[in-house]
Amino acid sequence: MKKYVLALLLLSINLMVFAQEATLKIKFIAAKEKKVIVQLPVNNTTFYPARKEMWFDKDSTLNLNFKISKIANVYLINSEKRFNFFIEPGETSIVFDFNKTGVQTIQYQGSNKDGQLLLNQRSTAFYQSRADNYYKTDSTASGMMALLAADEKKELMPYEQLLKENKITNTFYQFFKERVASDYAAIAAHVPVMLYFATLKPGSKAVFKQEFKDLWAKIYKEYPVNGSQGLNAPDFYYYVRYYSDYYAGKYLHEKNGGNVIEAPASEEIYLERRYAGFEKNLTGNVREYMLASFLSDELMQQKYQPILVELFNKFKTSYPKSAYTAYLQPVANEVLVFHKNAQKDFVTSQKFVANYDQVNSLDELMGQFKDKTVFVDIWATWCGPCKAEFAHGADLDKFLTSKGVEMLYISMDKESADQQWKDMIKYYKLSGNHIRTNMALQTDLINKLWEGKGYGIPRYLILKNGKLAVADALRPSDKEKLYKQIEGYLN
Repeated sequence: MKKYVLALLLLSINLMVFAQEATLKIKFIAAKEKKVIVQLPVNNTTFYPARKEMWFDKDSTLNLNFKISKIANVYLINSEKRFNFFIEPGETSIVFDFNKTGVQTIQYQGSNKDGQLLLNQRSTAFYQSRADNYYKTDSTASGMMALLAADEKKELMPYEQLLKENKITNTFYQFFKERVASDYAAIAAHVPVMLYFATLKPGSKAVFKQEFKDLWAKIYKEYPVNGSQGLNAPDFYYYVRYYSDYYAGKYLHEKNGGNVIEAPASEEIYLERRYAGFEKNLTGNVREYMLASFLSDELMQQKYQPILVELFNKFKTSYPKSAYTAYLQPVANEVLVFHKNAQKDFVTSQKFVANYDQVNSLDELMGQFKDKTVFVDIWATWCGPCKAEFAHGADLDKFLTSKGVEMLYISMDKESADQQWKDMIKYYKLSGNHIRTNMALQTDLINKLWEGKGYGIPRYLILKNGKLAVADALRPSDKEKLYKQIEGYLN
Protein backbone atom coordinates (compact mmCIF):
# COMPACT_ATOMS: atom_id res chain seq x y z
CA MET A 1 0.00 0.00 0.00
CA LYS A 2 1.32 3.42 -0.92
CA LYS A 3 1.90 6.34 1.41
CA TYR A 4 -0.46 9.21 0.78
CA VAL A 5 0.67 11.70 3.42
CA LEU A 6 1.89 14.45 1.07
CA ALA A 7 -1.01 14.17 -1.36
CA LEU A 8 -3.54 14.08 1.44
CA LEU A 9 -1.95 17.06 3.16
CA LEU A 10 -2.22 19.08 -0.02
CA LEU A 11 -5.82 18.00 -0.46
CA SER A 12 -6.65 18.93 3.15
CA ILE A 13 -5.25 22.42 2.53
CA ASN A 14 -7.37 22.74 -0.61
CA LEU A 15 -10.49 21.79 1.34
CA MET A 16 -9.91 24.40 4.06
CA VAL A 17 -12.01 27.04 2.33
CA PHE A 18 -15.37 28.58 3.08
CA ALA A 19 -18.53 26.74 2.08
CA GLN A 20 -19.86 27.68 -1.34
CA GLU A 21 -23.15 27.14 -3.13
CA ALA A 22 -23.62 24.08 -5.32
CA THR A 23 -26.63 23.73 -7.60
CA LEU A 24 -27.64 20.41 -9.07
CA LYS A 25 -30.36 20.34 -11.74
CA ILE A 26 -31.66 16.87 -12.54
CA LYS A 27 -34.04 15.73 -15.27
CA PHE A 28 -35.65 12.27 -15.36
CA ILE A 29 -36.80 10.53 -18.53
CA ALA A 30 -38.88 7.32 -18.36
CA ALA A 31 -38.28 6.92 -14.62
CA LYS A 32 -40.21 4.06 -12.99
CA GLU A 33 -41.07 6.21 -9.99
CA LYS A 34 -41.19 9.87 -9.03
CA LYS A 35 -39.43 9.30 -5.72
CA VAL A 36 -35.72 10.05 -5.55
CA ILE A 37 -33.53 9.22 -2.57
CA VAL A 38 -30.95 11.97 -2.22
CA GLN A 39 -27.89 11.87 0.02
CA LEU A 40 -26.08 15.17 0.31
CA PRO A 41 -22.77 15.80 2.13
CA VAL A 42 -22.65 16.94 5.75
CA ASN A 43 -19.49 18.86 6.68
CA ASN A 44 -18.12 17.55 3.38
CA THR A 45 -18.50 14.00 4.71
CA THR A 46 -20.59 11.07 3.57
CA PHE A 47 -23.03 10.71 6.48
CA TYR A 48 -25.62 8.01 5.84
CA PRO A 49 -28.54 9.58 7.76
CA ALA A 50 -28.39 12.63 5.48
CA ARG A 51 -30.73 10.85 3.09
CA LYS A 52 -34.04 12.31 2.02
CA GLU A 53 -36.93 11.05 0.00
CA MET A 54 -37.80 13.69 -2.59
CA TRP A 55 -40.21 13.75 -5.50
CA PHE A 56 -39.57 15.39 -8.83
CA ASP A 57 -42.18 17.79 -10.16
CA LYS A 58 -44.57 17.47 -13.11
CA ASP A 59 -41.74 18.42 -15.46
CA SER A 60 -39.76 15.43 -14.15
CA THR A 61 -37.09 17.72 -12.75
CA LEU A 62 -35.45 18.08 -9.37
CA ASN A 63 -33.34 21.04 -8.24
CA LEU A 64 -30.92 20.73 -5.33
CA ASN A 65 -29.05 23.55 -3.63
CA PHE A 66 -26.50 22.91 -0.90
CA LYS A 67 -23.21 24.23 0.46
CA ILE A 68 -19.84 22.48 0.19
CA SER A 69 -16.25 23.55 0.77
CA LYS A 70 -14.66 22.16 -2.38
CA ILE A 71 -15.71 18.74 -3.64
CA ALA A 72 -17.97 16.15 -2.06
CA ASN A 73 -20.05 13.04 -2.68
CA VAL A 74 -23.68 13.19 -3.76
CA TYR A 75 -25.70 9.97 -4.06
CA LEU A 76 -28.96 9.59 -5.97
CA ILE A 77 -31.26 6.55 -6.11
CA ASN A 78 -34.12 6.27 -8.59
CA SER A 79 -35.73 3.51 -10.64
CA GLU A 80 -33.84 0.88 -8.61
CA LYS A 81 -30.47 2.36 -9.64
CA ARG A 82 -27.85 4.09 -7.48
CA PHE A 83 -25.61 6.87 -8.77
CA ASN A 84 -22.62 8.66 -7.23
CA PHE A 85 -21.17 12.00 -8.33
CA PHE A 86 -18.27 14.13 -7.10
CA ILE A 87 -19.83 17.58 -7.00
CA GLU A 88 -17.96 20.88 -6.77
CA PRO A 89 -19.35 24.38 -6.09
CA GLY A 90 -21.19 25.84 -9.05
CA GLU A 91 -23.91 24.55 -11.36
CA THR A 92 -24.19 20.99 -12.60
CA SER A 93 -26.90 19.43 -14.82
CA ILE A 94 -27.68 15.73 -15.10
CA VAL A 95 -30.25 13.96 -17.25
CA PHE A 96 -31.19 10.37 -16.43
CA ASP A 97 -32.69 8.65 -19.46
CA PHE A 98 -33.98 5.25 -18.36
CA ASN A 99 -34.86 4.32 -21.91
CA LYS A 100 -31.13 3.62 -22.14
CA THR A 101 -29.00 1.19 -20.15
CA GLY A 102 -25.73 1.26 -18.23
CA VAL A 103 -23.69 4.44 -18.26
CA GLN A 104 -25.67 5.52 -21.32
CA THR A 105 -28.43 6.36 -18.85
CA ILE A 106 -26.43 9.40 -17.68
CA GLN A 107 -26.12 12.63 -19.65
CA TYR A 108 -23.83 14.84 -17.58
CA GLN A 109 -23.18 18.54 -18.09
CA GLY A 110 -20.52 19.94 -15.81
CA SER A 111 -16.89 19.62 -14.90
CA ASN A 112 -15.18 16.22 -15.04
CA LYS A 113 -17.83 14.62 -17.25
CA ASP A 114 -15.67 11.66 -18.31
CA GLY A 115 -14.62 11.02 -14.72
CA GLN A 116 -18.21 11.13 -13.48
CA LEU A 117 -19.31 8.59 -16.06
CA LEU A 118 -16.39 6.31 -15.27
CA LEU A 119 -17.12 6.61 -11.56
CA ASN A 120 -20.63 5.25 -12.11
CA GLN A 121 -19.23 2.12 -13.75
CA ARG A 122 -17.14 1.27 -10.69
CA SER A 123 -17.80 -1.98 -8.87
CA THR A 124 -19.36 -1.56 -5.43
CA ALA A 125 -18.64 -5.01 -4.00
CA PHE A 126 -18.57 -5.08 -0.18
CA TYR A 127 -15.09 -4.73 1.27
CA GLN A 128 -15.35 -7.87 3.44
CA SER A 129 -16.24 -10.05 0.46
CA ARG A 130 -13.33 -8.58 -1.51
CA ALA A 131 -10.95 -9.17 1.41
CA ASP A 132 -12.03 -12.80 1.68
CA ASN A 133 -11.37 -13.31 -2.04
CA TYR A 134 -7.89 -11.78 -1.86
CA TYR A 135 -6.98 -13.97 1.11
CA LYS A 136 -8.29 -17.09 -0.60
CA THR A 137 -6.16 -16.27 -3.65
CA ASP A 138 -2.97 -15.76 -1.62
CA SER A 139 -2.91 -16.46 2.13
CA THR A 140 0.48 -14.80 2.72
CA ALA A 141 0.55 -11.18 3.87
CA SER A 142 3.03 -10.13 1.18
CA GLY A 143 1.25 -11.99 -1.58
CA MET A 144 -2.16 -10.68 -0.64
CA MET A 145 -0.90 -7.09 -0.42
CA ALA A 146 0.79 -7.42 -3.80
CA LEU A 147 -2.58 -8.39 -5.29
CA LEU A 148 -4.25 -5.40 -3.64
CA ALA A 149 -1.53 -3.01 -4.79
CA ALA A 150 -1.78 -4.28 -8.37
CA ASP A 151 -5.57 -3.88 -8.43
CA GLU A 152 -5.36 -0.46 -6.81
CA LYS A 153 -2.90 0.69 -9.49
CA LYS A 154 -5.04 -0.81 -12.22
CA GLU A 155 -8.12 0.99 -10.92
CA LEU A 156 -6.36 4.35 -10.92
CA MET A 157 -4.92 4.04 -14.44
CA PRO A 158 -7.94 5.21 -16.47
CA TYR A 159 -8.32 8.24 -14.18
CA GLU A 160 -4.62 9.04 -14.56
CA GLN A 161 -5.12 8.97 -18.31
CA LEU A 162 -8.12 11.31 -18.06
CA LEU A 163 -5.99 13.65 -15.95
CA LYS A 164 -3.20 13.67 -18.56
CA GLU A 165 -5.76 14.48 -21.24
CA ASN A 166 -7.18 17.31 -19.10
CA LYS A 167 -10.59 15.62 -19.07
CA ILE A 168 -10.73 15.70 -15.27
CA THR A 169 -9.27 18.17 -12.81
CA ASN A 170 -6.52 17.36 -10.36
CA THR A 171 -9.05 17.98 -7.56
CA PHE A 172 -11.34 15.30 -8.97
CA TYR A 173 -8.43 12.90 -9.44
CA GLN A 174 -7.09 13.38 -5.91
CA PHE A 175 -10.57 12.95 -4.47
CA PHE A 176 -11.00 9.66 -6.32
CA LYS A 177 -7.49 8.53 -5.39
CA GLU A 178 -8.34 9.20 -1.77
CA ARG A 179 -11.51 7.10 -2.11
CA VAL A 180 -9.61 4.19 -3.63
CA ALA A 181 -6.90 4.36 -0.95
CA SER A 182 -9.54 4.24 1.77
CA ASP A 183 -11.34 1.33 0.11
CA TYR A 184 -8.21 -0.78 -0.17
CA ALA A 185 -7.15 0.07 3.37
CA ALA A 186 -10.50 -1.25 4.62
CA ILE A 187 -10.05 -4.42 2.57
CA ALA A 188 -6.53 -4.97 3.90
CA ALA A 189 -7.50 -4.28 7.53
CA HIS A 190 -10.31 -6.84 7.44
CA VAL A 191 -7.97 -9.81 6.97
CA PRO A 192 -5.90 -9.36 10.20
CA VAL A 193 -9.15 -8.81 12.11
CA MET A 194 -10.58 -12.02 10.67
CA LEU A 195 -7.44 -14.03 11.48
CA TYR A 196 -7.05 -12.52 14.95
CA PHE A 197 -10.58 -13.40 16.02
CA ALA A 198 -10.25 -16.89 14.56
CA THR A 199 -7.62 -17.54 17.24
CA LEU A 200 -9.97 -16.40 20.02
CA LYS A 201 -12.69 -18.95 19.34
CA PRO A 202 -12.92 -21.69 22.00
CA GLY A 203 -10.86 -24.71 20.98
CA SER A 204 -9.42 -22.88 17.96
CA LYS A 205 -6.14 -24.14 16.51
CA ALA A 206 -5.74 -21.09 14.29
CA VAL A 207 -2.46 -19.18 14.49
CA PHE A 208 -2.25 -15.40 14.10
CA LYS A 209 1.02 -15.30 12.19
CA GLN A 210 3.58 -12.58 12.79
CA GLU A 211 3.39 -11.46 9.17
CA PHE A 212 -0.24 -10.46 9.66
CA LYS A 213 0.50 -8.82 13.00
CA ASP A 214 3.11 -6.73 11.20
CA LEU A 215 0.70 -6.04 8.37
CA TRP A 216 -1.96 -4.81 10.79
CA ALA A 217 0.47 -2.26 12.24
CA LYS A 218 1.68 -1.22 8.78
CA ILE A 219 -1.81 -0.59 7.47
CA TYR A 220 -2.71 1.84 10.23
CA LYS A 221 0.68 3.54 10.03
CA GLU A 222 0.42 4.17 6.29
CA TYR A 223 -3.26 5.08 6.34
CA PRO A 224 -3.82 6.72 9.77
CA VAL A 225 -7.33 6.77 11.16
CA ASN A 226 -7.09 10.36 12.36
CA GLY A 227 -6.51 11.76 8.90
CA SER A 228 -9.77 13.15 7.52
CA GLN A 229 -8.94 11.83 4.05
CA GLY A 230 -11.35 8.92 4.30
CA LEU A 231 -14.46 10.73 5.48
CA ASN A 232 -16.02 10.55 2.02
CA ALA A 233 -15.42 6.83 1.57
CA PRO A 234 -18.37 4.49 2.30
CA ASP A 235 -16.26 1.94 4.20
CA PHE A 236 -14.16 4.39 6.23
CA TYR A 237 -16.45 3.96 9.24
CA TYR A 238 -15.69 0.23 9.38
CA TYR A 239 -11.97 0.79 8.87
CA VAL A 240 -11.78 3.15 11.84
CA ARG A 241 -14.06 0.94 13.92
CA TYR A 242 -11.67 -1.97 13.38
CA TYR A 243 -8.89 0.21 14.70
CA SER A 244 -10.72 1.51 17.76
CA ASP A 245 -12.51 -1.72 18.74
CA TYR A 246 -10.04 -4.39 17.79
CA TYR A 247 -6.55 -3.16 16.96
CA ALA A 248 -6.01 -0.45 19.58
CA GLY A 249 -8.90 -1.34 21.85
CA LYS A 250 -8.12 -5.04 22.29
CA TYR A 251 -5.05 -6.36 20.47
CA LEU A 252 -2.55 -3.59 21.38
CA HIS A 253 -4.08 -3.15 24.81
CA GLU A 254 -3.55 -6.81 25.71
CA LYS A 255 -0.21 -7.04 23.89
CA ASN A 256 1.10 -4.18 26.00
CA GLY A 257 0.13 -5.89 29.25
CA GLY A 258 -3.39 -4.61 29.76
CA ASN A 259 -6.16 -6.75 31.20
CA VAL A 260 -7.84 -9.18 28.80
CA ILE A 261 -10.90 -7.50 27.27
CA GLU A 262 -13.77 -9.91 27.81
CA ALA A 263 -17.01 -9.86 25.84
CA PRO A 264 -19.38 -7.29 27.36
CA ALA A 265 -21.87 -8.66 29.88
CA SER A 266 -24.70 -6.57 28.45
CA GLU A 267 -25.59 -4.58 25.37
CA GLU A 268 -25.45 -1.40 27.47
CA ILE A 269 -21.81 -2.08 28.38
CA TYR A 270 -21.04 -2.89 24.75
CA LEU A 271 -22.44 0.46 23.57
CA GLU A 272 -20.69 2.46 26.30
CA ARG A 273 -17.40 0.69 25.56
CA ARG A 274 -17.54 1.41 21.85
CA TYR A 275 -18.37 5.07 22.37
CA ALA A 276 -15.55 5.43 24.90
CA GLY A 277 -13.15 3.72 22.49
CA PHE A 278 -13.87 6.29 19.79
CA GLU A 279 -13.37 9.10 22.30
CA LYS A 280 -10.04 7.68 23.42
CA ASN A 281 -8.52 6.64 20.10
CA LEU A 282 -9.69 9.37 17.73
CA THR A 283 -9.22 13.10 17.39
CA GLY A 284 -10.65 16.13 15.60
CA ASN A 285 -13.17 15.80 12.77
CA VAL A 286 -12.75 12.04 12.62
CA ARG A 287 -13.79 11.61 16.25
CA GLU A 288 -16.90 13.76 15.78
CA TYR A 289 -17.81 11.93 12.57
CA MET A 290 -17.27 8.47 14.05
CA LEU A 291 -19.24 9.20 17.22
CA ALA A 292 -22.11 10.58 15.16
CA SER A 293 -21.98 7.62 12.74
CA PHE A 294 -21.87 5.16 15.63
CA LEU A 295 -24.93 6.73 17.27
CA SER A 296 -26.75 6.78 13.95
CA ASP A 297 -25.87 3.17 13.21
CA GLU A 298 -27.17 1.99 16.58
CA LEU A 299 -30.24 4.23 16.74
CA MET A 300 -31.33 3.08 13.29
CA GLN A 301 -31.43 -0.52 14.53
CA GLN A 302 -34.59 0.57 16.38
CA LYS A 303 -33.87 -1.44 19.51
CA TYR A 304 -34.60 1.72 21.52
CA GLN A 305 -31.91 1.28 24.19
CA PRO A 306 -32.06 4.15 26.75
CA ILE A 307 -28.25 4.26 26.94
CA LEU A 308 -28.19 5.64 23.39
CA VAL A 309 -30.06 8.74 24.52
CA GLU A 310 -27.49 9.22 27.29
CA LEU A 311 -24.63 8.87 24.81
CA PHE A 312 -26.33 11.23 22.37
CA ASN A 313 -26.69 13.86 25.10
CA LYS A 314 -22.99 13.40 25.83
CA PHE A 315 -22.24 13.94 22.15
CA LYS A 316 -24.25 17.17 22.11
CA THR A 317 -22.33 18.42 25.13
CA SER A 318 -19.02 17.66 23.42
CA TYR A 319 -20.12 19.10 20.06
CA PRO A 320 -22.80 21.74 20.76
CA LYS A 321 -22.69 23.05 17.18
CA SER A 322 -22.33 19.75 15.33
CA ALA A 323 -24.06 19.58 11.95
CA TYR A 324 -24.74 15.89 12.59
CA THR A 325 -27.06 16.58 15.55
CA ALA A 326 -30.01 17.56 13.36
CA TYR A 327 -29.99 14.08 11.79
CA LEU A 328 -29.62 12.26 15.12
CA GLN A 329 -32.17 14.15 17.19
CA PRO A 330 -35.34 12.71 15.55
CA VAL A 331 -34.27 9.08 16.05
CA ALA A 332 -33.15 9.81 19.61
CA ASN A 333 -36.61 11.25 20.24
CA GLU A 334 -38.11 7.98 19.07
CA VAL A 335 -36.30 6.17 21.89
CA LEU A 336 -37.88 8.51 24.44
CA VAL A 337 -41.35 8.01 22.93
CA PHE A 338 -40.81 4.26 22.85
CA HIS A 339 -40.14 4.04 26.58
CA LYS A 340 -42.98 6.42 27.37
CA ASN A 341 -45.38 4.15 25.48
CA ALA A 342 -43.90 1.06 27.13
CA GLN A 343 -45.28 2.30 30.45
CA LYS A 344 -48.83 2.22 29.11
CA ASP A 345 -51.23 -0.72 29.32
CA PHE A 346 -52.18 -2.82 26.30
CA VAL A 347 -55.34 -1.63 24.56
CA THR A 348 -58.31 -3.97 24.09
CA SER A 349 -57.45 -4.54 20.41
CA GLN A 350 -54.07 -6.03 21.39
CA LYS A 351 -54.68 -9.65 22.38
CA PHE A 352 -52.35 -12.53 23.15
CA VAL A 353 -52.96 -16.07 21.95
CA ALA A 354 -54.03 -18.16 24.94
CA ASN A 355 -51.11 -20.07 26.46
CA TYR A 356 -48.94 -18.83 23.62
CA ASP A 357 -45.77 -20.29 25.12
CA GLN A 358 -47.26 -23.78 24.83
CA VAL A 359 -48.28 -23.65 21.16
CA ASN A 360 -45.85 -26.02 19.42
CA SER A 361 -46.92 -26.16 15.76
CA LEU A 362 -48.48 -24.11 12.99
CA ASP A 363 -51.41 -26.54 12.76
CA GLU A 364 -52.08 -26.08 16.47
CA LEU A 365 -51.94 -22.32 16.08
CA MET A 366 -54.19 -22.27 13.01
CA GLY A 367 -56.68 -24.44 14.88
CA GLN A 368 -57.42 -21.50 17.15
CA PHE A 369 -58.76 -19.54 14.16
CA LYS A 370 -61.34 -21.94 12.68
CA ASP A 371 -64.10 -20.39 10.57
CA LYS A 372 -62.03 -17.22 10.17
CA THR A 373 -59.90 -15.52 7.56
CA VAL A 374 -56.61 -14.41 9.09
CA PHE A 375 -53.76 -12.25 7.78
CA VAL A 376 -50.47 -13.26 9.42
CA ASP A 377 -47.36 -11.11 9.89
CA ILE A 378 -44.20 -13.02 10.87
CA TRP A 379 -41.69 -10.58 12.35
CA ALA A 380 -39.09 -9.98 15.09
CA THR A 381 -37.97 -7.02 17.19
CA TRP A 382 -34.55 -7.04 15.49
CA CYS A 383 -35.92 -7.05 11.93
CA GLY A 384 -35.71 -3.59 10.34
CA PRO A 385 -37.73 -4.40 7.19
CA CYS A 386 -40.44 -5.93 9.41
CA LYS A 387 -40.75 -2.74 11.42
CA ALA A 388 -40.70 -0.59 8.29
CA GLU A 389 -43.89 -2.32 7.16
CA PHE A 390 -45.66 -1.27 10.38
CA ALA A 391 -45.93 2.23 8.88
CA HIS A 392 -48.79 0.81 6.78
CA GLY A 393 -50.50 -0.84 9.76
CA ALA A 394 -53.26 1.75 10.24
CA ASP A 395 -54.54 1.36 6.67
CA LEU A 396 -54.28 -2.43 6.90
CA ASP A 397 -56.13 -2.50 10.23
CA LYS A 398 -58.93 -0.35 8.79
CA PHE A 399 -59.33 -2.73 5.82
CA LEU A 400 -59.25 -5.91 7.91
CA THR A 401 -61.79 -4.56 10.39
CA SER A 402 -64.18 -3.58 7.59
CA LYS A 403 -63.99 -7.11 6.15
CA GLY A 404 -64.10 -9.04 9.43
CA VAL A 405 -60.60 -10.43 8.92
CA GLU A 406 -58.43 -11.30 11.94
CA MET A 407 -54.84 -10.07 12.28
CA LEU A 408 -52.18 -12.34 13.76
CA TYR A 409 -48.60 -11.29 14.54
CA ILE A 410 -46.08 -14.10 15.04
CA SER A 411 -42.81 -12.99 16.66
CA MET A 412 -39.70 -15.09 16.03
CA ASP A 413 -37.92 -13.53 19.02
CA LYS A 414 -36.16 -15.49 21.73
CA GLU A 415 -37.56 -15.65 25.24
CA SER A 416 -34.90 -13.17 26.38
CA ALA A 417 -36.58 -10.53 24.18
CA ASP A 418 -40.02 -11.06 25.69
CA GLN A 419 -40.27 -7.58 27.23
CA GLN A 420 -38.86 -5.90 24.12
CA TRP A 421 -41.48 -7.75 22.05
CA LYS A 422 -44.35 -6.55 24.25
CA ASP A 423 -43.02 -3.00 24.35
CA MET A 424 -42.85 -2.89 20.55
CA ILE A 425 -46.45 -4.06 20.28
CA LYS A 426 -47.42 -0.95 22.24
CA TYR A 427 -45.02 1.40 20.44
CA TYR A 428 -46.07 0.37 16.93
CA LYS A 429 -49.74 0.12 17.96
CA LEU A 430 -50.08 -3.40 16.59
CA SER A 431 -53.76 -4.26 16.85
CA GLY A 432 -54.65 -7.92 16.59
CA ASN A 433 -53.60 -11.27 18.01
CA HIS A 434 -50.02 -11.86 19.16
CA ILE A 435 -47.80 -14.86 19.79
CA ARG A 436 -44.08 -15.25 20.38
CA THR A 437 -42.76 -18.58 19.18
CA ASN A 438 -41.20 -21.14 21.47
CA MET A 439 -38.45 -23.30 19.97
CA ALA A 440 -40.88 -26.03 18.87
CA LEU A 441 -43.19 -23.63 17.03
CA GLN A 442 -40.29 -21.78 15.45
CA THR A 443 -38.79 -25.05 14.20
CA ASP A 444 -42.15 -26.13 12.81
CA LEU A 445 -42.58 -22.82 10.98
CA ILE A 446 -39.08 -23.08 9.49
CA ASN A 447 -39.76 -26.64 8.32
CA LYS A 448 -43.15 -25.84 6.78
CA LEU A 449 -42.52 -22.40 5.32
CA TRP A 450 -38.78 -22.44 4.56
CA GLU A 451 -38.15 -26.16 3.97
CA GLY A 452 -36.01 -26.36 7.10
CA LYS A 453 -33.32 -24.06 5.65
CA GLY A 454 -33.44 -21.19 8.10
CA TYR A 455 -35.87 -18.33 7.65
CA GLY A 456 -36.24 -14.86 6.18
CA ILE A 457 -38.64 -12.22 7.47
CA PRO A 458 -40.90 -10.38 7.14
CA ARG A 459 -43.14 -13.14 5.82
CA TYR A 460 -46.89 -12.93 5.40
CA LEU A 461 -49.54 -15.64 5.29
CA ILE A 462 -53.28 -15.91 4.75
CA LEU A 463 -55.22 -18.49 6.76
CA LYS A 464 -58.71 -19.67 5.88
CA ASN A 465 -60.84 -21.82 8.19
CA GLY A 466 -57.85 -23.02 10.20
CA LYS A 467 -55.81 -23.92 7.10
CA LEU A 468 -52.89 -22.29 5.30
CA ALA A 469 -54.35 -20.69 2.17
CA VAL A 470 -51.40 -18.50 1.07
CA ALA A 471 -47.89 -19.32 2.23
CA ASP A 472 -46.26 -16.15 0.88
CA ALA A 473 -48.73 -13.28 0.77
CA LEU A 474 -48.12 -9.70 -0.32
CA ARG A 475 -46.87 -7.05 2.12
CA PRO A 476 -48.86 -4.31 3.88
CA SER A 477 -46.97 -1.75 1.76
CA ASP A 478 -48.56 -3.35 -1.34
CA LYS A 479 -51.86 -1.96 -0.03
CA GLU A 480 -54.62 -2.35 -2.68
CA LYS A 481 -52.90 -5.38 -4.23
CA LEU A 482 -52.76 -7.07 -0.83
CA TYR A 483 -56.35 -6.13 0.00
CA LYS A 484 -57.52 -7.68 -3.26
CA GLN A 485 -55.53 -10.82 -2.48
CA ILE A 486 -57.16 -11.11 0.95
CA GLU A 487 -60.65 -10.50 -0.52
CA GLY A 488 -60.21 -13.63 -2.61
CA TYR A 489 -60.52 -15.67 0.61
CA LEU A 490 -63.54 -14.01 2.16
CA ASN A 491 -66.29 -16.15 0.59
